[in-house]
Amino acid sequence: DTLPRDVAADLMSAEDVMKRGITGVDVVRALAETGFTDLAENVLAMLEQRVIGDYMQTAAILDKNFKVMSGVNTPNDYLGPGTGYRLEGERWEEIKRIPHRINPMDI
Repeated sequence: DTLPRDVAADLMSAEDVMKRGITGVDVVRALAETGFTDLAENVLAMLEQRVIGDYMQTAAILDKNFKVMSGVNTPNDYLGPGTGYRLEGERWEEIKRIPHRINPMDI
C-alpha cells in the first residue's frame, strides 16, 4: 500500500530533477548533510548495485546488506525434500508480524 500521491506534482518534480542535472550522488550527499545518514548509506548502496549490475542476474534479490543473491552466484544446495530454504528465527518472526496475513484456518 502507498500513500495517496499528487501524481502531477511528482512528475513535475521528476522533470525538475532531470532539468537541473541532479544525480543520485547529489541525493546521497544532501541526505547525509541533513542528518539522514542511514538513508544516505542505503541509497548509495543501491547506486553501487546499479553500477555493478549484478542485480540483473537470473532471479537476483538483494539481502538486507545489499549483497546480491542470484542463480549465478548462489549455488543450488537442494538435496531433495526437506533440504530447501526454511524460514526460521528472526526472519520467520518478522514475517509472522506482517499485517493482513491470512489465517489458513479461515480458508
